[in-house]
Amino acid sequence: MGLGGSNPSPGAKIENEDEKLTRGNTIVVLLLALTLITSLPTHVHAAPALSTAQSLYTMRDSQVTLIGNGYSNVPYFIWAEGPNDNHTTYTGISFTPVSGYIPPGVGLPITSQSSIGTYMVSISTSSSNDNSEATAHYGIWGTVKPLYQRTEAAKILGGGLFAGTSFKISIRNPAGDYVITSSIIVNSNGDFNYSWRIPVDAVPETYKVLIDGTGTYDNAQQDYVSEARFSVTPATLSPAISVQPSQSYQRTELAKLSLVLTYPDGSAVANVLSDTHPVILLQNQSTVAFASLSLSDQTNGIWTVATKLPINATISSKYRFELPALSFDDGFGNKGGLTDTYSDYFTVNNASLTITSSINGTQIQIPFGAVSVISKVSYPDGTPLTNNATVSVIVSTGSSTSLVTLGYDPTIAAWRGSYSSSFPDLWHVGTWTLKVKASDSYENTGSASYEISAQPYLIVAVIAVVASLVLVGRWVYARYGRKAYFRTRKFIQRFRRVDQNL
Repeated sequence: MGLGGSNPSPGAKIENEDEKLTRGNTIVVLLLALTLITSLPTHVHAAPALSTAQSLYTMRDSQVTLIGNGYSNVPYFIWAEGPNDNHTTYTGISFTPVSGYIPPGVGLPITSQSSIGTYMVSISTSSSNDNSEATAHYGIWGTVKPLYQRTEAAKILGGGLFAGTSFKISIRNPAGDYVITSSIIVNSNGDFNYSWRIPVDAVPETYKVLIDGTGTYDNAQQDYVSEARFSVTPATLSPAISVQPSQSYQRTELAKLSLVLTYPDGSAVANVLSDTHPVILLQNQSTVAFASLSLSDQTNGIWTVATKLPINATISSKYRFELPALSFDDGFGNKGGLTDTYSDYFTVNNASLTITSSINGTQIQIPFGAVSVISKVSYPDGTPLTNNATVSVIVSTGSSTSLVTLGYDPTIAAWRGSYSSSFPDLWHVGTWTLKVKASDSYENTGSASYEISAQPYLIVAVIAVVASLVLVGRWVYARYGRKAYFRTRKFIQRFRRVDQNL
Protein backbone atom coordinates (compact mmCIF):
# COMPACT_ATOMS: atom_id res chain seq x y z
CA MET A 1 0.00 0.00 0.00
CA GLY A 2 1.21 3.57 -0.64
CA LEU A 3 2.04 5.98 2.15
CA GLY A 4 0.64 9.12 0.19
CA GLY A 5 -2.97 9.07 1.66
CA SER A 6 -4.90 7.65 4.62
CA ASN A 7 -8.52 6.31 4.95
CA PRO A 8 -10.78 6.75 8.07
CA SER A 9 -11.14 3.84 10.28
CA PRO A 10 -14.45 2.00 10.68
CA GLY A 11 -14.70 3.12 14.31
CA ALA A 12 -14.58 6.76 13.39
CA LYS A 13 -17.44 6.33 10.92
CA ILE A 14 -19.69 4.79 13.55
CA GLU A 15 -18.94 7.67 15.97
CA ASN A 16 -19.97 10.30 13.39
CA GLU A 17 -23.25 8.54 12.62
CA ASP A 18 -24.17 8.50 16.35
CA GLU A 19 -23.59 12.19 16.69
CA LYS A 20 -25.80 12.92 13.71
CA LEU A 21 -28.52 10.71 15.12
CA THR A 22 -28.40 12.49 18.50
CA ARG A 23 -28.66 15.92 16.96
CA GLY A 24 -31.63 14.82 14.83
CA ASN A 25 -33.52 13.45 17.84
CA THR A 26 -32.95 16.68 19.72
CA ILE A 27 -34.36 18.70 16.87
CA VAL A 28 -37.39 16.40 16.64
CA VAL A 29 -38.02 16.72 20.34
CA LEU A 30 -37.79 20.48 20.16
CA LEU A 31 -40.14 20.55 17.21
CA LEU A 32 -42.61 18.28 19.01
CA ALA A 33 -42.41 20.41 22.12
CA LEU A 34 -42.95 23.58 20.09
CA THR A 35 -45.83 21.95 18.28
CA LEU A 36 -47.34 20.84 21.57
CA ILE A 37 -46.96 24.27 23.09
CA THR A 38 -48.48 26.04 20.14
CA SER A 39 -51.32 23.53 19.95
CA LEU A 40 -52.44 24.16 23.57
CA PRO A 41 -55.52 26.62 23.84
CA THR A 42 -54.72 30.04 25.18
CA HIS A 43 -56.63 31.26 28.36
CA VAL A 44 -59.62 33.56 27.46
CA HIS A 45 -60.59 36.20 30.12
CA ALA A 46 -64.44 36.15 30.67
CA ALA A 47 -66.45 39.47 30.45
CA PRO A 48 -67.66 40.89 33.83
CA ALA A 49 -71.28 40.18 34.77
CA LEU A 50 -73.65 42.89 36.09
CA SER A 51 -77.19 42.94 37.43
CA THR A 52 -79.26 44.78 40.05
CA ALA A 53 -80.63 43.27 43.24
CA GLN A 54 -84.13 44.03 41.96
CA SER A 55 -85.47 44.75 38.52
CA LEU A 56 -88.04 47.26 39.82
CA TYR A 57 -87.68 49.91 42.50
CA THR A 58 -89.96 52.54 44.03
CA MET A 59 -89.34 55.78 45.85
CA ARG A 60 -89.62 53.85 49.09
CA ASP A 61 -86.29 52.16 48.29
CA SER A 62 -83.09 53.89 49.30
CA GLN A 63 -80.74 52.62 46.60
CA VAL A 64 -80.23 50.34 43.61
CA THR A 65 -77.76 47.66 44.76
CA LEU A 66 -75.36 46.35 42.09
CA ILE A 67 -74.35 42.67 41.86
CA GLY A 68 -71.59 41.30 39.62
CA ASN A 69 -68.43 39.19 39.29
CA GLY A 70 -65.58 38.52 36.88
CA TYR A 71 -63.91 41.85 37.51
CA SER A 72 -60.17 42.45 37.61
CA ASN A 73 -58.48 43.88 40.64
CA VAL A 74 -58.55 47.44 39.31
CA PRO A 75 -60.79 50.44 40.09
CA TYR A 76 -64.11 50.56 38.26
CA PHE A 77 -66.40 53.56 37.74
CA ILE A 78 -70.21 53.55 37.63
CA TRP A 79 -71.97 55.40 34.83
CA ALA A 80 -75.75 55.74 34.42
CA GLU A 81 -78.35 56.92 31.92
CA GLY A 82 -81.72 58.09 33.29
CA PRO A 83 -85.19 58.18 31.66
CA ASN A 84 -84.65 61.73 30.44
CA ASP A 85 -81.05 61.28 29.26
CA ASN A 86 -79.63 60.34 25.86
CA HIS A 87 -76.23 59.15 27.10
CA THR A 88 -74.56 57.87 30.21
CA THR A 89 -72.83 60.14 32.70
CA TYR A 90 -70.38 59.38 35.46
CA THR A 91 -72.20 59.10 38.78
CA GLY A 92 -69.17 59.88 40.95
CA ILE A 93 -69.30 56.37 42.43
CA SER A 94 -66.46 53.87 42.03
CA PHE A 95 -65.37 50.55 43.53
CA THR A 96 -62.54 48.08 43.60
CA PRO A 97 -63.62 44.43 43.22
CA VAL A 98 -63.07 41.92 45.97
CA SER A 99 -62.01 38.55 44.55
CA GLY A 100 -63.59 39.59 41.27
CA TYR A 101 -66.93 40.55 42.85
CA ILE A 102 -68.59 43.94 43.26
CA PRO A 103 -68.33 44.72 46.98
CA PRO A 104 -71.61 44.50 48.97
CA GLY A 105 -73.46 47.78 49.38
CA VAL A 106 -72.23 49.33 46.14
CA GLY A 107 -75.10 50.93 44.25
CA LEU A 108 -76.91 54.06 43.11
CA PRO A 109 -78.99 56.14 45.55
CA ILE A 110 -82.73 56.73 45.05
CA THR A 111 -83.84 60.18 46.17
CA SER A 112 -86.99 62.27 45.95
CA GLN A 113 -85.47 63.91 42.87
CA SER A 114 -85.02 60.58 41.06
CA SER A 115 -87.00 60.35 37.86
CA ILE A 116 -89.50 57.59 37.23
CA GLY A 117 -88.74 55.34 34.26
CA THR A 118 -86.09 53.04 32.79
CA TYR A 119 -82.41 53.36 33.79
CA MET A 120 -79.24 51.86 32.38
CA VAL A 121 -76.16 51.41 34.59
CA SER A 122 -72.75 50.91 32.97
CA ILE A 123 -69.43 49.80 34.53
CA SER A 124 -66.32 51.42 33.09
CA THR A 125 -62.61 51.32 33.85
CA SER A 126 -62.45 55.07 33.29
CA SER A 127 -64.09 58.04 34.99
CA SER A 128 -63.75 60.16 31.86
CA ASN A 129 -64.96 57.72 29.24
CA ASP A 130 -67.61 55.03 29.47
CA ASN A 131 -66.15 51.91 27.89
CA SER A 132 -69.09 49.79 29.11
CA GLU A 133 -67.33 46.77 30.54
CA ALA A 134 -70.78 45.62 31.72
CA THR A 135 -74.33 47.05 31.56
CA ALA A 136 -77.71 46.36 33.14
CA HIS A 137 -81.17 47.94 33.26
CA TYR A 138 -83.64 48.58 36.04
CA GLY A 139 -86.84 50.57 36.50
CA ILE A 140 -88.19 53.03 39.06
CA TRP A 141 -91.97 53.28 39.23
CA GLY A 142 -94.74 54.71 41.38
CA THR A 143 -97.01 57.75 41.60
CA VAL A 144 -95.84 61.16 40.47
CA LYS A 145 -96.71 62.56 43.89
CA PRO A 146 -96.72 60.82 47.27
CA LEU A 147 -99.90 62.65 48.35
CA TYR A 148 -103.12 63.35 46.44
CA GLN A 149 -106.36 65.08 47.26
CA ARG A 150 -109.70 63.52 46.44
CA THR A 151 -110.78 64.06 42.79
CA GLU A 152 -107.17 64.44 41.69
CA ALA A 153 -105.80 61.88 39.22
CA ALA A 154 -103.20 59.59 40.79
CA LYS A 155 -100.67 59.26 37.96
CA ILE A 156 -98.76 55.97 38.11
CA LEU A 157 -95.66 55.78 35.91
CA GLY A 158 -92.73 53.41 35.61
CA GLY A 159 -90.11 51.65 33.52
CA GLY A 160 -87.71 48.73 33.46
CA LEU A 161 -90.12 46.27 31.80
CA PHE A 162 -89.91 44.23 28.60
CA ALA A 163 -91.36 46.14 25.63
CA GLY A 164 -94.76 45.03 24.35
CA THR A 165 -95.68 42.87 27.34
CA SER A 166 -98.74 43.42 29.50
CA PHE A 167 -99.21 43.27 33.24
CA LYS A 168 -101.91 43.71 35.86
CA ILE A 169 -102.17 46.80 38.04
CA SER A 170 -104.30 46.86 41.18
CA ILE A 171 -105.07 49.60 43.72
CA ARG A 172 -106.17 48.76 47.26
CA ASN A 173 -107.67 51.20 49.75
CA PRO A 174 -106.68 51.45 53.43
CA ALA A 175 -109.24 48.75 54.31
CA GLY A 176 -107.54 46.35 51.90
CA ASP A 177 -110.35 46.40 49.35
CA TYR A 178 -109.50 46.55 45.64
CA VAL A 179 -110.79 49.78 44.16
CA ILE A 180 -109.44 49.21 40.65
CA THR A 181 -107.84 46.38 38.64
CA SER A 182 -106.68 46.85 35.07
CA SER A 183 -104.24 45.58 32.41
CA ILE A 184 -101.53 47.81 30.96
CA ILE A 185 -99.31 47.42 27.86
CA VAL A 186 -95.61 48.31 28.15
CA ASN A 187 -94.42 50.70 25.42
CA SER A 188 -91.36 50.27 23.19
CA ASN A 189 -89.10 52.01 25.71
CA GLY A 190 -90.02 49.63 28.51
CA ASP A 191 -92.17 52.31 30.20
CA PHE A 192 -95.83 52.46 31.22
CA ASN A 193 -98.31 54.95 32.64
CA TYR A 194 -101.75 54.79 34.22
CA SER A 195 -104.12 57.32 35.77
CA TRP A 196 -106.85 56.84 38.39
CA ARG A 197 -109.22 59.64 39.42
CA ILE A 198 -109.67 59.47 43.16
CA PRO A 199 -113.40 59.51 44.04
CA VAL A 200 -114.86 62.44 45.94
CA ASP A 201 -115.68 60.14 48.85
CA ALA A 202 -112.53 58.01 48.79
CA VAL A 203 -111.30 56.70 52.15
CA PRO A 204 -108.36 58.84 53.33
CA GLU A 205 -104.96 57.42 54.38
CA THR A 206 -102.53 55.15 52.48
CA TYR A 207 -103.32 53.25 49.27
CA LYS A 208 -101.26 50.37 47.84
CA VAL A 209 -100.50 49.92 44.14
CA LEU A 210 -99.48 46.45 42.97
CA ILE A 211 -98.06 45.51 39.56
CA ASP A 212 -97.79 41.84 38.61
CA GLY A 213 -96.44 40.37 35.37
CA THR A 214 -93.67 38.66 33.43
CA GLY A 215 -90.85 40.30 31.45
CA THR A 216 -88.28 42.76 32.74
CA TYR A 217 -86.09 44.89 30.50
CA ASP A 218 -83.14 42.47 30.51
CA ASN A 219 -85.08 39.22 30.93
CA ALA A 220 -88.33 38.54 29.07
CA GLN A 221 -88.98 35.44 31.21
CA GLN A 222 -88.55 37.04 34.62
CA ASP A 223 -91.64 37.21 36.82
CA TYR A 224 -92.12 40.25 39.02
CA VAL A 225 -94.45 41.59 41.70
CA SER A 226 -93.85 45.07 43.08
CA GLU A 227 -95.68 47.41 45.43
CA ALA A 228 -95.82 51.19 45.65
CA ARG A 229 -97.85 53.44 47.91
CA PHE A 230 -99.49 56.86 47.97
CA SER A 231 -101.71 58.73 50.38
CA VAL A 232 -105.13 60.35 49.91
CA THR A 233 -106.46 63.32 51.85
CA PRO A 234 -109.83 65.12 51.73
CA ALA A 235 -110.02 67.70 48.97
CA THR A 236 -109.62 71.40 49.56
CA LEU A 237 -112.37 73.15 47.61
CA SER A 238 -111.67 76.29 45.62
CA PRO A 239 -114.26 79.10 45.95
CA ALA A 240 -114.54 82.04 43.56
CA ILE A 241 -117.12 84.81 43.44
CA SER A 242 -119.08 84.77 40.19
CA VAL A 243 -121.66 87.51 40.92
CA GLN A 244 -121.00 90.27 43.43
CA PRO A 245 -123.79 91.79 45.57
CA SER A 246 -125.58 94.89 44.29
CA GLN A 247 -124.10 98.20 45.34
CA SER A 248 -127.00 99.00 47.68
CA TYR A 249 -130.02 97.39 49.31
CA GLN A 250 -132.95 98.46 51.45
CA ARG A 251 -133.74 96.92 54.77
CA THR A 252 -135.74 93.64 54.48
CA GLU A 253 -134.46 93.09 50.92
CA LEU A 254 -132.45 90.01 50.02
CA ALA A 255 -128.72 90.67 49.71
CA LYS A 256 -127.38 88.13 47.19
CA LEU A 257 -124.03 86.64 46.27
CA SER A 258 -123.06 83.86 43.84
CA LEU A 259 -120.03 81.59 44.32
CA VAL A 260 -118.39 78.95 42.16
CA LEU A 261 -117.05 75.97 44.11
CA THR A 262 -114.76 73.42 42.44
CA TYR A 263 -112.75 70.36 43.43
CA PRO A 264 -108.97 70.13 42.85
CA ASP A 265 -109.53 68.57 39.42
CA GLY A 266 -111.79 71.49 38.41
CA SER A 267 -115.07 69.56 38.60
CA ALA A 268 -118.13 71.23 40.10
CA VAL A 269 -119.11 70.87 43.74
CA ALA A 270 -122.77 69.85 43.83
CA ASN A 271 -123.33 68.90 47.48
CA VAL A 272 -123.26 70.65 50.83
CA LEU A 273 -123.46 69.37 54.36
CA SER A 274 -127.08 69.79 55.44
CA ASP A 275 -128.16 72.32 58.06
CA THR A 276 -125.00 74.39 57.77
CA HIS A 277 -124.62 78.14 57.36
CA PRO A 278 -121.08 78.69 56.11
CA VAL A 279 -121.47 82.28 54.89
CA ILE A 280 -121.36 85.28 57.24
CA LEU A 281 -122.93 88.69 56.61
CA LEU A 282 -120.63 91.32 58.10
CA GLN A 283 -121.12 94.99 58.93
CA ASN A 284 -117.58 96.26 59.35
CA GLN A 285 -116.18 93.50 61.58
CA SER A 286 -119.47 92.65 63.31
CA THR A 287 -121.51 89.58 62.41
CA VAL A 288 -125.01 90.44 61.25
CA ALA A 289 -126.25 87.01 60.15
CA PHE A 290 -125.19 83.50 59.15
CA ALA A 291 -126.39 82.33 55.75
CA SER A 292 -126.73 79.03 53.92
CA LEU A 293 -125.86 78.32 50.29
CA SER A 294 -128.24 76.88 47.70
CA LEU A 295 -127.17 75.19 44.47
CA SER A 296 -128.34 77.26 41.50
CA ASP A 297 -126.30 75.62 38.69
CA GLN A 298 -125.29 72.01 39.25
CA THR A 299 -123.32 71.70 36.03
CA ASN A 300 -121.03 74.63 36.77
CA GLY A 301 -121.07 74.39 40.57
CA ILE A 302 -122.66 77.82 41.14
CA TRP A 303 -124.03 78.43 44.62
CA THR A 304 -126.17 81.37 45.72
CA VAL A 305 -126.52 82.94 49.14
CA ALA A 306 -129.51 85.21 49.79
CA THR A 307 -129.81 86.92 53.17
CA LYS A 308 -132.75 89.01 54.30
CA LEU A 309 -131.47 92.25 55.75
CA PRO A 310 -132.92 92.97 59.21
CA ILE A 311 -135.68 95.51 59.54
CA ASN A 312 -133.47 97.44 61.94
CA ALA A 313 -130.14 96.93 60.15
CA THR A 314 -127.58 99.61 60.80
CA ILE A 315 -127.42 102.09 57.96
CA SER A 316 -123.90 101.69 56.58
CA SER A 317 -121.83 101.29 53.42
CA LYS A 318 -119.57 98.66 54.99
CA TYR A 319 -121.57 95.49 54.50
CA ARG A 320 -120.06 92.42 52.80
CA PHE A 321 -120.22 88.63 52.74
CA GLU A 322 -117.49 86.32 54.04
CA LEU A 323 -116.89 82.63 53.35
CA PRO A 324 -114.40 81.71 56.11
CA ALA A 325 -111.62 79.26 55.32
CA LEU A 326 -112.72 75.61 55.40
CA SER A 327 -116.26 76.59 56.39
CA PHE A 328 -117.94 74.92 53.40
CA ASP A 329 -118.30 71.12 53.65
CA ASP A 330 -119.61 69.03 50.75
CA GLY A 331 -120.88 66.33 53.10
CA PHE A 332 -117.89 64.05 52.46
CA GLY A 333 -115.43 66.03 54.55
CA ASN A 334 -114.03 68.00 51.61
CA LYS A 335 -113.83 71.62 52.70
CA GLY A 336 -112.97 75.00 51.22
CA GLY A 337 -111.16 77.16 50.82
CA LEU A 338 -107.74 77.64 52.37
CA THR A 339 -108.24 81.36 53.00
CA ASP A 340 -111.18 83.62 53.81
CA THR A 341 -113.17 84.78 50.78
CA TYR A 342 -114.78 88.24 50.86
CA SER A 343 -117.29 89.93 48.57
CA ASP A 344 -117.29 93.59 47.60
CA TYR A 345 -118.75 96.09 50.07
CA PHE A 346 -122.36 97.24 49.66
CA THR A 347 -124.66 99.80 51.31
CA VAL A 348 -127.81 99.18 53.35
CA ASN A 349 -130.40 101.99 53.45
CA ASN A 350 -133.72 102.57 55.23
CA ALA A 351 -136.63 100.64 53.83
CA SER A 352 -139.07 102.52 51.59
CA LEU A 353 -142.54 101.37 52.59
CA THR A 354 -144.95 100.58 49.79
CA ILE A 355 -148.49 102.01 50.22
CA THR A 356 -151.50 100.84 48.26
CA SER A 357 -154.73 102.69 49.12
CA SER A 358 -158.38 102.29 48.32
CA ILE A 359 -160.57 105.44 48.44
CA ASN A 360 -164.36 105.34 48.19
CA GLY A 361 -164.86 107.47 45.13
CA THR A 362 -163.16 110.36 43.49
CA GLN A 363 -165.38 113.11 44.95
CA ILE A 364 -166.44 114.45 48.32
CA GLN A 365 -169.47 116.63 48.96
CA ILE A 366 -169.14 119.85 50.94
CA PRO A 367 -170.41 119.76 53.55
CA PHE A 368 -171.82 116.53 54.98
CA GLY A 369 -169.58 114.42 52.75
CA ALA A 370 -167.06 111.81 53.85
CA VAL A 371 -164.09 110.03 52.24
CA SER A 372 -162.90 106.66 53.51
CA VAL A 373 -159.26 105.54 53.11
CA ILE A 374 -158.06 101.94 53.39
CA SER A 375 -154.29 101.52 52.97
CA LYS A 376 -152.13 98.43 52.83
CA VAL A 377 -148.53 99.16 53.79
CA SER A 378 -145.63 96.73 53.26
CA TYR A 379 -141.84 96.52 53.42
CA PRO A 380 -139.70 95.94 50.29
CA ASP A 381 -139.83 92.18 50.85
CA GLY A 382 -143.65 92.25 50.97
CA THR A 383 -143.98 91.90 54.75
CA PRO A 384 -147.03 93.95 55.88
CA LEU A 385 -146.64 96.86 58.25
CA THR A 386 -148.82 96.12 61.27
CA ASN A 387 -149.84 98.05 64.35
CA ASN A 388 -146.27 98.76 65.53
CA ALA A 389 -146.19 101.84 63.33
CA THR A 390 -147.91 105.12 62.47
CA VAL A 391 -150.04 105.62 59.38
CA SER A 392 -151.88 108.88 58.73
CA VAL A 393 -153.56 110.88 55.98
CA ILE A 394 -152.92 114.59 55.43
CA VAL A 395 -155.93 116.15 53.72
CA SER A 396 -154.79 119.24 51.84
CA THR A 397 -157.66 121.47 50.80
CA GLY A 398 -155.56 124.23 49.31
CA SER A 399 -154.96 126.77 52.05
CA SER A 400 -155.53 124.39 54.95
CA THR A 401 -154.64 120.86 55.98
CA SER A 402 -156.20 118.28 58.23
CA LEU A 403 -154.62 115.19 59.75
CA VAL A 404 -156.44 111.87 59.93
CA THR A 405 -154.82 108.99 61.82
CA LEU A 406 -155.49 105.57 60.42
CA GLY A 407 -155.91 102.52 62.60
CA TYR A 408 -154.77 98.99 61.81
CA ASP A 409 -157.59 96.53 61.14
CA PRO A 410 -156.25 92.95 61.43
CA THR A 411 -159.37 91.52 59.83
CA ILE A 412 -158.41 93.09 56.51
CA ALA A 413 -154.68 93.48 57.26
CA ALA A 414 -154.88 97.14 56.36
CA TRP A 415 -155.00 100.62 57.85
CA ARG A 416 -158.31 102.47 57.66
CA GLY A 417 -159.81 105.88 58.49
CA SER A 418 -162.13 108.58 57.10
CA TYR A 419 -162.52 112.34 56.79
CA SER A 420 -165.89 114.16 56.97
CA SER A 421 -166.37 117.57 55.38
CA SER A 422 -167.94 120.51 57.19
CA PHE A 423 -169.34 123.95 56.36
CA PRO A 424 -165.90 125.65 56.52
CA ASP A 425 -164.86 123.40 53.68
CA LEU A 426 -167.23 125.36 51.43
CA TRP A 427 -164.38 127.80 51.03
CA HIS A 428 -162.13 125.01 49.65
CA VAL A 429 -163.98 123.83 46.63
CA GLY A 430 -161.81 122.12 44.04
CA THR A 431 -159.18 119.39 44.06
CA TRP A 432 -158.01 118.04 47.38
CA THR A 433 -154.87 115.98 47.95
CA LEU A 434 -154.83 112.99 50.28
CA LYS A 435 -151.26 112.10 51.27
CA VAL A 436 -150.89 108.79 53.08
CA LYS A 437 -147.73 108.63 55.20
CA ALA A 438 -146.38 105.60 57.07
CA SER A 439 -143.42 105.02 59.36
CA ASP A 440 -142.25 102.41 61.82
CA SER A 441 -140.14 102.69 64.94
CA TYR A 442 -136.89 102.14 62.94
CA GLU A 443 -137.40 105.17 60.67
CA ASN A 444 -138.48 103.17 57.69
CA THR A 445 -140.94 105.42 55.88
CA GLY A 446 -143.19 105.65 52.85
CA SER A 447 -145.85 107.87 51.34
CA ALA A 448 -148.42 107.93 48.56
CA SER A 449 -150.65 110.75 47.27
CA TYR A 450 -154.17 110.66 45.82
CA GLU A 451 -156.52 113.38 44.53
CA ILE A 452 -160.27 113.83 44.93
CA SER A 453 -162.70 116.50 43.81
CA ALA A 454 -164.44 118.52 46.59
CA GLN A 455 -167.71 119.99 45.29
CA PRO A 456 -170.72 121.62 47.04
CA TYR A 457 -173.21 120.09 44.60
CA LEU A 458 -175.52 118.79 47.30
CA ILE A 459 -175.79 121.98 49.31
CA VAL A 460 -176.21 124.01 46.14
CA ALA A 461 -178.98 121.67 45.03
CA VAL A 462 -180.72 121.97 48.41
CA ILE A 463 -180.51 125.75 48.35
CA ALA A 464 -181.80 125.81 44.80
CA VAL A 465 -184.73 123.59 45.70
CA VAL A 466 -185.61 125.70 48.75
CA ALA A 467 -185.37 128.93 46.78
CA SER A 468 -187.53 127.46 44.05
CA LEU A 469 -190.14 126.42 46.55
CA VAL A 470 -190.19 129.90 48.09
CA LEU A 471 -190.59 131.59 44.75
CA VAL A 472 -193.30 129.21 43.67
CA GLY A 473 -195.10 129.71 46.96
CA ARG A 474 -195.04 133.46 46.65
CA TRP A 475 -196.28 133.37 43.08
CA VAL A 476 -199.08 130.98 43.98
CA TYR A 477 -199.99 133.10 46.96
CA ALA A 478 -199.93 136.25 44.90
CA ARG A 479 -202.20 134.85 42.26
CA TYR A 480 -204.53 132.56 44.10
CA GLY A 481 -204.11 133.42 47.72
CA ARG A 482 -206.55 136.36 48.11
CA LYS A 483 -209.44 134.62 46.39
CA ALA A 484 -208.84 131.56 48.35
CA TYR A 485 -208.77 133.64 51.51
CA PHE A 486 -212.17 135.23 50.89
CA ARG A 487 -213.73 131.98 49.80
CA THR A 488 -212.45 130.30 52.86
CA ARG A 489 -213.68 133.17 55.02
CA LYS A 490 -217.11 133.10 53.45
CA PHE A 491 -217.32 129.38 53.91
CA ILE A 492 -216.41 129.66 57.56
CA GLN A 493 -219.00 132.40 58.16
CA ARG A 494 -221.70 130.40 56.49
CA PHE A 495 -220.83 127.45 58.59
CA ARG A 496 -221.14 129.52 61.73
CA ARG A 497 -224.69 130.76 60.82
CA VAL A 498 -225.94 127.31 60.27
CA ASP A 499 -224.57 126.39 63.61
CA GLN A 500 -226.33 129.32 65.32
CA ASN A 501 -229.71 128.53 63.75
CA LEU A 502 -229.53 125.09 65.13
